[in-house]
Amino acid sequence: MLLLKNKRRLLLGIFIVMAFLGLFSSHKLRAPKRKYSDFHCFYLAGKRALSQENIYVLRDKEAAEFRYAPIFAVIMSGFALFNEGTADSIWFILNFSLLIISLLCIKKLVIPGRLGYKKGLFIYALTITGVMRFILHNFDTGQSNILMISSMLIGLYYISKNRNMLGSAIFAFSVMIKYTPLIFIPYFIFKRRFKLALATIIFILIYLALPSLILGFKTNLQYLKSLAPFLTQSTIFDQMTILDPKNQSLLSFFHRIFTNCILYFHAPVMPFQSLNLKGAYINLIFVLFAALMYSLILYDRKKNYSNNPKSLYNIDYALLFICVALFNLNAWVHNFILLSMAYFMLIYYLTIVKFKDSFTSILLFFSYLLNILTIKSTMGKTLAYQLHFYSPFTIQALIAFFLLLRIKFSGTKRLIL
Repeated sequence: MLLLKNKRRLLLGIFIVMAFLGLFSSHKLRAPKRKYSDFHCFYLAGKRALSQENIYVLRDKEAAEFRYAPIFAVIMSGFALFNEGTADSIWFILNFSLLIISLLCIKKLVIPGRLGYKKGLFIYALTITGVMRFILHNFDTGQSNILMISSMLIGLYYISKNRNMLGSAIFAFSVMIKYTPLIFIPYFIFKRRFKLALATIIFILIYLALPSLILGFKTNLQYLKSLAPFLTQSTIFDQMTILDPKNQSLLSFFHRIFTNCILYFHAPVMPFQSLNLKGAYINLIFVLFAALMYSLILYDRKKNYSNNPKSLYNIDYALLFICVALFNLNAWVHNFILLSMAYFMLIYYLTIVKFKDSFTSILLFFSYLLNILTIKSTMGKTLAYQLHFYSPFTIQALIAFFLLLRIKFSGTKRLIL
């Protein structure tokens, strides 16, 4: 038996190494031609931080706008000590390692006990299949989503082990990368986890102040003063950015279906464009729908969790991860790697009920199709481009959200997570 386990571990290790070598080689062939894509934005911010230049440049002509906290620029300044090719390689290795850790943390959160080798391999295979496109996009562009999701998952793992200070310290770092993990704080407060919420807020403030030790108080204060006005004046709120089919945020979803997008792009006819709603009304629809989603997460039928109260947090965490993706005003493809925990939970649930829940199975399969059938190589460049106007990833995320809610509000016999 021990020999069999060691053989399986060896094979799994070989597979991971081969996957890394294949992905790394592919990335290094394309990255220089793409001028290192989004990673170049981080690298340039690191160089500017080293020389204490302005890191928040509107309509930056050298790279995409840097919209992250000063501490992230300070961290990237360490990468800027190397040439960009070497720094990109280190960033790739870091992201690959953090992805493995993230997947392990999801398993430990959802299934604290042992999981059979075959069953675990099956669940992981289907989970990774569901988010593979998003994983590859993160690797190709050098984006920061893997760093963010790993911070969130590792933090939540330690919180689940009642190590709240360590967990909140790690989780708070994710807010330095993107602002949307902030939605966890009201959740902690509503669930009367006041110390956890307070610790998270304190660590956020600490991370905002820390760059002063390296950059100096004056420079860091100037960066912090510039951040909020910069975000409100950046391209985040541009009409073209909101309507861009690559933007799969919930806000963009509502704007596109109520807007005649052909005025801006070569777009198909949108479902409710004839209503000609003003932008303010569409924003209100978004806010109300987002509030409804969040309120459904906050509400729970406690009797469903009498046997396993931790399952409440697991499902809610997965739902919040989906909201982190959808509430991001610039939710590009790589952002939807945040669906990983939701898919893991749904597939684990289906294995427990032996796929006899046909409704969940069919909808989950449809969500996978939305992902696969919108790939350029599958549907062709023109058709795939037009399909993105209908927000396939947004719908994919909403399906996962609905299915998790269905499990959350079902009776105790069905709630077995």
